[in-house]
Amino acid sequence: MKKSIFLLVAVLAILSTLLAACQPAATTAPAATLAPTQASIATSVPAATLPPTMAPVSTTAPTATQPEPINISYWAFGSEGATMTDGTLWSDWYANIFKQYEADHPGVTIDFALKGYDASGSTLVVDTAVAAGTPPDVYFDTKFRVKKYQDATLLEDLTPALTSEDVAAYDPAVLAGSYGGSMMWSIPADGGYWNMIVNKSLFEKAGLTDLLPQGPDYAWTTDEFMKACEAINDPANNIYCTAFFAGSTSMDSATNEWLAGWPDCKYYDATTQQYTVNSPACLEAFTFLHSIYEKGLMVPGAAGLIDDTTDPYWLNQQVAMLDQGNWYDSITKKGIAAGTIQPFDYIFVQVPNKPSAPVSPAGMSNPDVWGVFKQSDAAKLQAIYDLINYMQKPEIASQIAVGWGKIPARTDANFQSDDPAVAEPLAAARKFGSYDPYFVNGVPCGYTDVRQAWAEARQQIWQDNADIQAILDEFVLRADGIIAGCK
Repeated sequence: MKKSIFLLVAVLAILSTLLAACQPAATTAPAATLAPTQASIATSVPAATLPPTMAPVSTTAPTATQPEPINISYWAFGSEGATMTDGTLWSDWYANIFKQYEADHPGVTIDFALKGYDASGSTLVVDTAVAAGTPPDVYFDTKFRVKKYQDATLLEDLTPALTSEDVAAYDPAVLAGSYGGSMMWSIPADGGYWNMIVNKSLFEKAGLTDLLPQGPDYAWTTDEFMKACEAINDPANNIYCTAFFAGSTSMDSATNEWLAGWPDCKYYDATTQQYTVNSPACLEAFTFLHSIYEKGLMVPGAAGLIDDTTDPYWLNQQVAMLDQGNWYDSITKKGIAAGTIQPFDYIFVQVPNKPSAPVSPAGMSNPDVWGVFKQSDAAKLQAIYDLINYMQKPEIASQIAVGWGKIPARTDANFQSDDPAVAEPLAAARKFGSYDPYFVNGVPCGYTDVRQAWAEARQQIWQDNADIQAILDEFVLRADGIIAGCK
């Protein structure tokens, strides 16, 4: 069996060899010829004959494209026709500043408007725009009015708008009020100080100048003030010692500054975030102020008066003394320049202090600040940061400060003033310290609502037989409730 198998294998092997010998010899195949590539076609055919998607990619740098146009709406507190302290129209000043900025920043246009003054110093115009979903991009106004929108979480963080060198140029105490935690919700342009203003001409005509405080400090006690107040008051001839007003929240600081004469009176405790204006010291202060009302030494109707309706009494020489003298100085200068009022002389004096207290510190002006409403376009937000950085530089911000009769917030500003309305309160602040009558720092939220509650409390104070303690207690309860409800 095994032999048969071996024989079969041998036969198959021989046949296989014979068949292989009968096949033709193999030849080497030529290299394959490749089809032309797209690249080789492109180099041999004019580009103009190719479909657009096949055009060759340019190897040269593209021409710089124009930036996307950006329009920034910028509102500043004021009204058409409002002027700077030197008589220049604010609208003209801003137009010149923005014209240069737009020339230096192609593609950026700034839509500027003065808003708010015609709303009795309220934020009604801005509130209406916010409700309509069309707030300005940039809003420039006093800090306490801008803070309203920070409380409503409507503002951007402006930290990126300042360099570290910019931040270092600000007084830390001034910049501190612009923060909410780590967020910088505003950037201050100016600040300054103020004290009382006295119509010296009225006292000269009445032969009563000996009752006024004398230099160099121009300080006096509440007793000395009351003696002069009672002497100059002449309602029969439509002349009043002073005026208070509570018809709106505007310029509530003019009343609040009086509390500086009672050092133990603390309106608000930032540590506990509670209102304390119903304390015994504050009750003493408001009891004194109410005595001015009771004796008929103030313009009638304080509960309904506002700053706009009080101004004419000063301009027409019908009121002898008012707090927040820098404001009345500014409108007096404008009235004299316009020829609408008769010139008269006035001086600046310190707010009266209770007899046992030191000289009252000067009132601290509420800073004018920039705030920026929330943005959805990152490129536009960056453009706004650039604009804010430009505006807050010392050479620009100084012009804004001087225009408002204030002092630049930046310490590196080249600022000098021989205007008594600026220089004298500044000297007083350096000697006697300063007092912030806006009571905004440390308030976590609800500040605008608290101010409204305070206006209503003061309206109750300027009434016959007012229960001062009960009014202050009610206000504190309401104000603390506002803060507790919005934290």
